[in-house]
Amino acid sequence: MRLFRFAPLLVLLAQAAWPQGMLHLKTRTFSPTASSAPVRPGQGASDSVLHYVVMFNSYPGASVRAELARRRIQVLAYVPDNALMVSARELSLDGLGVSWVGPLDAADKISPLIVNQAAGAYLVIFQPDTDIFSDAALLQDRGFTLVQNASLLAGQLLATGPYSGISGLAALDAVAYILPASDDLQAGNPVMGCAGAVTEAGPVADYVLVDSGWSPDPGGGVALHYFFDSVTPDLSDSVIQSQFARAFAEWEQYANITITPASQPQMARSIDILFARLAHGDAYPFTGPGGVLAHTFYPVPTNPEPIAGDMHLNADESWTVGGAVDLYSVVLHETGHALGLGHSDNPADVMYPYYNLETGLSANDIAGVQALYGKSGQAGTGSTGTTGTTGSGTTGTTGSGGTGSTGTTGTGAGTTGTTGTTGTTGTGSTGTTGGTGTGTTGTTGTTGTGGTGTTPGTDTVPPSLTIVSPGTTIATSYSATISISGVASDNVGVTSVEWSTSTGSTGKATGTTSWSATIPLLVGNNVVTVRAYDAAGNSSWRALTVVRQ
Repeated sequence: MRLFRFAPLLVLLAQAAWPQGMLHLKTRTFSPTASSAPVRPGQGASDSVLHYVVMFNSYPGASVRAELARRRIQVLAYVPDNALMVSARELSLDGLGVSWVGPLDAADKISPLIVNQAAGAYLVIFQPDTDIFSDAALLQDRGFTLVQNASLLAGQLLATGPYSGISGLAALDAVAYILPASDDLQAGNPVMGCAGAVTEAGPVADYVLVDSGWSPDPGGGVALHYFFDSVTPDLSDSVIQSQFARAFAEWEQYANITITPASQPQMARSIDILFARLAHGDAYPFTGPGGVLAHTFYPVPTNPEPIAGDMHLNADESWTVGGAVDLYSVVLHETGHALGLGHSDNPADVMYPYYNLETGLSANDIAGVQALYGKSGQAGTGSTGTTGTTGSGTTGTTGSGGTGSTGTTGTGAGTTGTTGTTGTTGTGSTGTTGGTGTGTTGTTGTTGTGGTGTTPGTDTVPPSLTIVSPGTTIATSYSATISISGVASDNVGVTSVEWSTSTGSTGKATGTTSWSATIPLLVGNNVVTVRAYDAAGNSSWRALTVVRQ
C-alpha cells in the first residue's frame, strides 16, 4: 500500500476463497458474461480517454502488461481475479486472452456505508490519470461544494452535498469510488494517507474487495517472519524494533498468526522491511519528503515470493514516535496490508485510507483479520488415552499367571493436541499351588487407546455468501417489507444465516445453503447486511441497500 504524508489509510471483511472468473468489488462479487457497452463521451475533459475493467482468462503477467503498454493502454490497478483497470483512447485487445471488458457500473462506485445518509461529506476518488482541476469542476457543476484539506492524496477530493447527486456523480467515467469522509478530513486536520496496497500487476484500488491472506501452515495458524534490510537514522535501532514489534503484537493478539524475527532476508512468508529513497528496485519509486510515506505488497498468491508481504518506507521522511509521521501508526496500518487486508470505508477503522495517531485496532479491523486467520490461539487438544485393563490368571497347580500385554500409547490429534496417556500394562495374577492342575495363562491386559484430539480451531475458512434476489446491490420498494434470498456454502457446513438493518431490525433467515428472509423497511434508505456463519464461528457478509418510497 502507498501512504502519503499527512494523508489517508477492513477492512473489508474478508470472504471465502474465490473461484476463478469472478470480479470482486466491495459492492458485489460477480462473474461477467458479456461485455458492457462503452461509456459515452460528454462527461468532462477526461472523456477522450475512457476507463475499462479488462478480465483475462488467466493472470495478466509481465508479458501481457508489456504488450498493453506497447498498444498505449495504461494499467491503473489490479482487480481480482485476473483483471486490470485500464485507460485508453482505443482499446485493442486482440490476441491477449481477454474474456470480458467493460466499465465499472455506477452502483459499484458507491460505498455501501453512504447509502443511508441524506447528505454529508464525501471522499471522491478519481481515476489516477484524470486532471484534478477538471475533476473539481465536475463536482462543482453537479452542485457539490469542495472542502479543502492539505492532506488529501493525489486524485482525491473532499466534497459536501446531497446524496441525491451521488448516483449521477458515480456515473461519470472519471470517478472511481465515493466513500464517507472522516471527521478529521472534514475539519481540515492533518492526517496520514494511504493510496492502497500494491501488487506486481499494479495497485489495488479502493473499490476492490481484497480477500487473500497467507495460506495456513500444516499445523494450523500462520507463522510469519520479518527482517530489517535497512532502517532510518531518525530513530535508534532499538526504538524502531520496538515500534514494529508493538504493531505486530496488536494484530497477533486477535488473529491466529505469529510474526517473529527472521534469520536472513528474502525468506518465504517473510516481511522484508526497507527504508529506501526514490527508486529502490520496484515499480513504486518514492518521490522525496512530503510524498508517499510507505507501500506494502499483498501476500501470496496476489504477489509472488520473495516480494510478497514486503514493506517499504520512505527514508526521506522525518520518522517519529508520537509525532507527525508516527512510525507505529504507519506500521500498524501497513501490517494490515501485509496480512492481506484492503482499505475499510469506515472512518473509525485503522484500515481507513486516512488516519492519525493510532492506538489499537477497531472491531472491524479485528473481524477482518479473524475472517482470514481465525482467532488468536485457536488449536485442537488431544484427549487422554484410556488405561489398559488388568489381566487375571486362573488358579492351577504350580501354574504361573500370564502377563498382560502393554496398552498402546494413546495419540492425540489437532493443531496442538496433547499426547494420549499410555495405557497401563495388564498383569496376570500368579496361579495358586494345586494338586496336579496346570495353571492357565493370565488374560491379556486390554490395550489402552488414546482418544483422538479434537480440532475446534483449525477451520479458518469463512463461508461463501451470495444474495441472489434482488439481483442488484441497490433496490427500490413501495412496500413495508422486502423478500430477499440467496445461497451460502462452506467447506464444513453453514450453521446459520442472519440479517440486520441500519434501522435496528435483526433476524435469522430461513434455511442455510439456500436461504430466504422477509426484511422490514422504513421509509428512506435501509442498509441490509446478511451474514453466514459456520460451526467454527467464521463468517462472511453481503450488503444490500433498499430505498423504500
